Amino acid sequence: MRLVTLNYNNSYLGVFFILAIISAFAINIVYTGKSWCNFFCPVGVVEKIYCISNSQNYSTNSACSPCTACKKNCPDIDMENNYWKESVDKQKSFVFYSFPGLVLGFYLYFYLQSGSYQYYFNGNWTKTDISIFSNGFFFAPFIPTIIAAPITLALFSFSSLFAFNTLEKYLGNKRKFKNATYETMLHKVKVIASYIAFNTFYAFAGAPTYLKYPDSYGLFYFVVVAISSVYMYREFYREQSFFVQERFALKILKKWDKSKPIPTNLKEIYYTYINETKNQKDRLNTYETTIRDLLQEGILHENSSMLLTKLREQIGVTENDHLKIMKKLKHEDEDLFDHSISQSTEMNRQKETYKKLLEDGLSHNFELDNELIKSMKFQLGISDKVHDIIMESIVNPHGKVHSQILVSLQDLYTLLKIKKSLYSDGSRQISFLKYTIKNEFHDTLDHLFYNLERIYSDHKKTLNTLKAIAKEDDIDAGFELNHEALAFMDNEIARKILLLKEDFDMSGQATSENNNKEIIIGLLSSEHDEIAKAALTALKFIDKSILVAISDNQFESNLSNEVYSLANKIVNNLNEITTYESMMYINSVPIFDNIYFRDLEKFSESAKLKEFSPNEYIIREGELGDTLYIIIKGKAIVEVASNQVTTMGDNDYFGEIAILGDSKRTASVKAIEPMSTLTISKEKVKEFISDQPVVSAKIMKEIIKKLIQNGS
Repeated sequence: MRLVTLNYNNSYLGVFFILAIISAFAINIVYTGKSWCNFFCPVGVVEKIYCISNSQNYSTNSACSPCTACKKNCPDIDMENNYWKESVDKQKSFVFYSFPGLVLGFYLYFYLQSGSYQYYFNGNWTKTDISIFSNGFFFAPFIPTIIAAPITLALFSFSSLFAFNTLEKYLGNKRKFKNATYETMLHKVKVIASYIAFNTFYAFAGAPTYLKYPDSYGLFYFVVVAISSVYMYREFYREQSFFVQERFALKILKKWDKSKPIPTNLKEIYYTYINETKNQKDRLNTYETTIRDLLQEGILHENSSMLLTKLREQIGVTENDHLKIMKKLKHEDEDLFDHSISQSTEMNRQKETYKKLLEDGLSHNFELDNELIKSMKFQLGISDKVHDIIMESIVNPHGKVHSQILVSLQDLYTLLKIKKSLYSDGSRQISFLKYTIKNEFHDTLDHLFYNLERIYSDHKKTLNTLKAIAKEDDIDAGFELNHEALAFMDNEIARKILLLKEDFDMSGQATSENNNKEIIIGLLSSEHDEIAKAALTALKFIDKSILVAISDNQFESNLSNEVYSLANKIVNNLNEITTYESMMYINSVPIFDNIYFRDLEKFSESAKLKEFSPNEYIIREGELGDTLYIIIKGKAIVEVASNQVTTMGDNDYFGEIAILGDSKRTASVKAIEPMSTLTISKEKVKEFISDQPVVSAKIMKEIIKKLIQNGS
């Protein structure tokens, strides 16, 4: 439009600005918030291109009050969050990649129209009377301006788009940036495009005026290139993971002890925090609350844990701790993971505003009729589903928590019933399955008491006693669990707790293994993936045909993708063992039978399968040992001073004495038939038990017991 009319007619230019103002006013009446800025005004697009991610600008900009969440990721609230949320958007890449060509095409059109560069630089274009039907090109005067100008802009834009798309594919195919994610690679190409567009614009913009003062113009352009180069360098090496780490650090700062000096560099926060916070439980609590905040603000989502890898290392949180926390958050607030409910700072502000309006209306006894609510929902952009959630939180603030408590109690009852119905035949697979069920039982207990404390925070002493009972810990002998003790609770919750306690106290256990197979098959459909995979592992030793049926999609029940994946892995690699099988074998060793599930899973990844032939010595007396052996299949004899002292078979293990220090092997072990063992190195065992004092004590106890048995 500028090339066709506005540059050459002041009246047209004035009318254009008046219409732009009227349009902006009308759009913001019809729509809400800053719809004009976010969706219509081209200046907003240019700002995003030149600012790129706007990294390290931690202050919020100019959010509306009230916020209506007119845009899911609003640049006026958090420009960098907006940038990374839309980083893989094809339309955004299209705009970034074509813009340098658009800028160049705009200014070169003055030459294409006149045949002279001076036409633009000496300002003659401002004095020329041109219409939309004037000669469009100096080499093709028969094409009018109204056609020539759009053709020029389109040609240059698409050429630029093609060039940057080619660069994107080249960098991706050649893997020029090691370990860079797809988002990071796209970001680097956008930075290059922005840099070229910015410097192209300032090479021409204002030049007719600046060239009257050549020295000043040269200095000005040097400063432009220098500053944009520094900015480009900073942006070029920016990554989404850095953004997440910095926002995480800002969350930690909000909880900072004001009596202590506050680090000026966000990257120093983690180092200072680790030194100041020695208690691992405090670190995990901080990590959990911060993750919850970042999920609510839409900065993180369920599958973005890779962005947190480096951060977790900095503050000493393991991947297993992270998975446990994510599982807990999902149990406590499933809306955080509901894809139909958008999570973002904008949405939070929008919902807070709407909730406050409803609460004010109810507190002043205003009649909130359907028309008024409909108008409020429209003005603030509230969906019917979000309205229902907000109304429920106002009318029944503990309703959702109450429902979660009842679900947890029912889940506990089901888990307890399953555990009791399984016959303990002494096999590794059944023991491991029961161990997995017990782990899920304790996890569900933790979720239950978290929610109970949210509602009944004034009765923590009683709740702690209930938790001790559930975990079979010692309690005050004078405490009696009955209706009177739970009088402060909702009747339905109290009744279910007493029923669960009654079932918990019953000593009945399955007396026959006849039903084990049927129960295990049923567990394949368990909503607890860990139990389903442990059940599948057990079936490998009970009935492999079921695994084949699952692998061939001939199994009738609905199973999770993880169960299907594990079944395929077992069926297609029968000579190898899965992580769950390793866990089962390690769990069968008494010193490792009470490890938390996630720790056992991580520990089992370091185990290796090793085969031995008959009469082959596995370890020899007097040698330095560095490996723990767990017998999977086969038998061996133990020799001391060349004399046989005992035999070993399934469920036995050896080599634990040498791996705790630099002592020599106290006996030799020789296979007497083909043997398969699971081996764990000294380094991995010591690394594991250093964080598990209970396991360390159990190992020492077992070693002493073995030494006594062997007469040492």
